[in-house]
Amino acid sequence: WTNAILSGKKGKRGGVPQWASAKNDVLRALKQGNHVTTMFDFYGMPTDWPGREEAAELPWNQRGDHVENAITQNITNAIGDKFDERQFIPYVQVHEFEALAFADVAILADKTAPLVGPHPQRLGERFQSILDSAGNPEAINDNYETCPSRRIKGIVKRYRKALNGPIITKAIGIEKLRRECHHFDGWLSRLEALGA
Repeated sequence: WTNAILSGKKGKRGGVPQWASAKNDVLRALKQGNHVTTMFDFYGMPTDWPGREEAAELPWNQRGDHVENAITQNITNAIGDKFDERQFIPYVQVHEFEALAFADVAILADKTAPLVGPHPQRLGERFQSILDSAGNPEAINDNYETCPSRRIKGIVKRYRKALNGPIITKAIGIEKLRRECHHFDGWLSRLEALGA
């Protein structure tokens, strides 16, 4: 679990690649004898990914599992009967990485306050309102204007995903992230079980 790959075209920054490209990366790593996991956002995932189109019609808390199961089946079919499914643990973030930042809106507000200037008024209240409306960090939806990152950026114009997101989630801490984000916790539990 020590090698990270940005799947997709060389030099491409962020975004979810087409399934054929990601599949090639997964197959290559598996054929080298590695255990492989993924972390792709449901939001922005192209519709050519296994299970993606059908998952959009499901309740939010079934979407990640549905796509992960479809991905596993696709990879299993590509490798054949001798494939040990324990080698591959796909993870689809519902709906994107920034959902995790809503696991603690007080920390989210604290870490983004310096980005809004001298009067960061009501940040916590505004973030809490988004969370209350969704009911759960992972339920904050995947529409263009209402996905988690755009919700944050709509309030904090200077928010930068690649820079601020990891700072916020690190400050929240893994235990709180796991407690508030059950799909995320399930992924980590499956990884931990490999070492048991």
